[in-house]
Formats: sequence, C-alpha cells, structure tokens
Amino acid sequence: MLGYAAITVASIMWSLNPAVVSRFRAFIKPFTYTALRAVAAILFLTPVVTLGGIGIQDGSLSALIVIVLSAIIGPGLGDALYTKSIQLIGGSLAVLISYTYIFVAQVVAAVAIGEPLRYTLIAGSTTAFAGIAVALLRSEETNKLDLKGLACAIGAAILWGAATVMIKIALAYADTLSLTFVRLLVIAITFFPLGLALEGLPPRTHMRPLLIASTITGVLGWGIGMYLFVYSIFAIGVSATAIATALTPVLSQMSTKLIAGEKPRLRQVLGALLISIGIFLSMF
Repeated sequence: MLGYAAITVASIMWSLNPAVVSRFRAFIKPFTYTALRAVAAILFLTPVVTLGGIGIQDGSLSALIVIVLSAIIGPGLGDALYTKSIQLIGGSLAVLISYTYIFVAQVVAAVAIGEPLRYTLIAGSTTAFAGIAVALLRSEETNKLDLKGLACAIGAAILWGAATVMIKIALAYADTLSLTFVRLLVIAITFFPLGLALEGLPPRTHMRPLLIASTITGVLGWGIGMYLFVYSIFAIGVSATAIATALTPVLSQMSTKLIAGEKPRLRQVLGALLISIGIFLSMF
C-alpha cells in the first residue's frame, strides 16, 4: 500500500505543473525550463543525499546507459515536449494525449521485462483513461488541432512510457534516492547546453517568472514527485504506478478551480470517480 500512497502524493505534486506552465507560458523555454527544474530539485535533495550518500550498486557501462537514458528521454525530452504541447494546444488537451503513456508503459513493460499484463490492469487502465477523457475533453479544445502541439504530446507519451520501464530496470543498479538524484544531475548537465544552443539566453525580464515556475515545479514535481514515482515503481511495478498517475490530469483541473474559488464541474467529479475505480481494479 505504501507504493500506492507514494504515487498518489506524486500525482498531487504533478497536478500543479499544467497550471504553472500555463500561468508562465510567455516566459518559458522548454529546454531551459527543464534544466532549471532539475537544478531546483537537486538543491532540494542535496542535504538528504549528503547524509545518505549515493548508492550505485552497479557502475558498469550498461547500467549507466540505462540510468542516463531513463533521465534524458523521460523527464528530460518527454517533459520538454509536454511543456511545449501545453503552450501550443492548452493544458487539457495536452495532458489527455500525453497520458496515453499509461498504455505505452504497460505494453513496453510486458514485452521488455515480462511484467504480467493482468486483465484487472487492462480494465483498470482503460477505466482510468476513460475518466481522464470524461473530465478533460471539451469540444472547444478539440478545435485547437495544432499539429506541432499534437506531435509534441504524442512524443511525450511515447518517451514517458519507455522511460518508466527503464526506471524499473535501473532500480537493479541503484537505490531509489540515488537513482532519482543521478537522473536529475543528468538532466541538468544535458539540458543547460541544449537550452542555450536551441533557445538562447532568456531575456533578463523573463528570468524572475522563469525561476519561480522552475522552482515550484522542480521542488514539488521532481524533488518530491520523481522520488515517490521511482519508489512506487520499485514497490508496485510499472503498470500499477502508471495507472495511478491518471489522477494527475484530473487533479490539475480540480485544484486550479478550487484555488480560483470555483466549484469543480460534474464531469470532473465523474472523471475522478472513474479514475479511482480504475486504480482500485488494478490492485487485484
């Protein structure tokens, strides 16, 4: 049950991301933003890692390749594409498409590492994704069919799904905290030069809002959320963890409305109920 508790808290942390990106979209460059998020998370976790140390059990080349790739293609490129898709097609449609990663992760986990794809998992993931669709999909959103935005969201789904399975493999080489910390270091080292090369230096007037957005989502989404996500994969496996993250997109819509003093709509409540049923089914 600790694994489900961990991914539930992570989902709550991640539910703030679309709102923050939408709020600061004019100031965000995806690659630079990704690098700054990693730095914020690293600073947050450094005291804990200093006390516990880095526990890498296998420093072989193959182990390092898996760890590095799990960082670059998942929270690195995957999150950068997700951020771009939010900017182009809006948070609701972007999160709906990107979270098809649930199915990608399940299929890759079954093929690559032999994780059993139980009927209850299939039923649970289908029910949970139906909940996302009920809660988020609106007719006005479907009219915003920016092909670049759609491609970015699809790309995020594929990369997240593959990286989620890589985390399961990488946990054979490192403990949960060490794997999280090393992945963040890889993202920071990789995406700072990428951001400079592809996006240039942000204007001075953009730095303050960019740092605010990066710090909020870096500390909460990665400093806390990524660690809990990795732990959940260790505790309950790839498929069950992926299903539980279906809470994130609906929570992001509901939390935004609650913060703004608005009542959640009926479709959002129904969507959350379907997702809860889907997660419950996946536990058997």
